[in-house]
Amino acid sequence: MLPFLLLLILVLPHHPFFIEYKTISYFASDGKTIYGLLIENVTNIFPNGTVKYEFYLINLNYSQYAGPLIVYNNLSSPTSLYFFPQVGEKVVQRGNLTFTLIGEQDGYYVYENTQHPAQLVTVITYYYVNESGVPYKIVFLQYGINGLVSNNTFVLYSSNLISPNAKIYFPSGLTRVTSPITVTSINGTIQNYILSFLVVGVVLISVYKLFSKKKYKNNS
Repeated sequence: MLPFLLLLILVLPHHPFFIEYKTISYFASDGKTIYGLLIENVTNIFPNGTVKYEFYLINLNYSQYAGPLIVYNNLSSPTSLYFFPQVGEKVVQRGNLTFTLIGEQDGYYVYENTQHPAQLVTVITYYYVNESGVPYKIVFLQYGINGLVSNNTFVLYSSNLISPNAKIYFPSGLTRVTSPITVTSINGTIQNYILSFLVVGVVLISVYKLFSKKKYKNNS
């Protein structure tokens, strides 16, 4: 059965909502940790369950951000929107990705997905989610031949699906940078089975490199 909040959203096709996460991205190759915010701001919900949302990625280390990118998903089986339908089911599909319920922890269902997007590369994704359908925590672990490559952890910061009066937190004093990916590239990968790897590997790492490059130029 779909979560009550999802049913409510489908009944109210123009009710906007947002989900905001704190992000902690550790890259083992250089030992760096990037702290940030990830915002998905749904601006339109259509009668067929399709949503249109704005995607922002904020790098708190360098006070810079990328976005907005405009993305479309469907609430019944989202591919990039961090909303988890059919909570409590043993197997849940997110686009072409299959997540298996592996247990419960502190009142949250824990779902796991394992991918092998390239030879000797493994990406394990964990969702911690309750009946609201909004994940409390998402963990992406990427492994290579020498062990851990990156650990990207998203922790729920705010959502008006959880607290109706909540507002998006967008820090002041940020500088906008050109996004390293396009709307076309996101939509083109939505049907790809390695989407979660691409979201972490392409968006976070590419933005991290972009931020680092601009920071270096500013300091030179």
